[in-house]
Amino acid sequence: MKSFYACLDTAFVKYVPQPLQHLAIHEKARKLGGQVSYYTMEDITAMAGHGSVRAKIDEDPVDEGIIYFTLRQFCYGESLDLTFLRYILDKGYGVHFAREDISIFNTGDLDSQFPMLYSTQQ
Repeated sequence: MKSFYACLDTAFVKYVPQPLQHLAIHEKARKLGGQVSYYTMEDITAMAGHGSVRAKIDEDPVDEGIIYFTLRQFCYGESLDLTFLRYILDKGYGVHFAREDISIFNTGDLDSQFPMLYSTQQ
């Protein structure tokens, strides 16, 4: 069975509590034929830098990929953080978004989905 890391959205907890984010992420993992093996959340002061996820990728290889609660987690900096998105993909991991039901498995997917991803930033 595939195994995924999951990253809840710290800034969205006031709108969607952690238990509901867990359910959505679990369902996305199920759709992908897997389960969640590790959960994390970014510190509210460091969300734009993706420090928790980056550290986890660097210390312990991810099995199949990372499931984020929402694509907005890549928009907490000044713009859509394509650099970190490419970093994950270049490491060979997929990036998935539970709320939007989007999966990006490689840089080709990223390139083809870029117009839709770009349009989601504020």
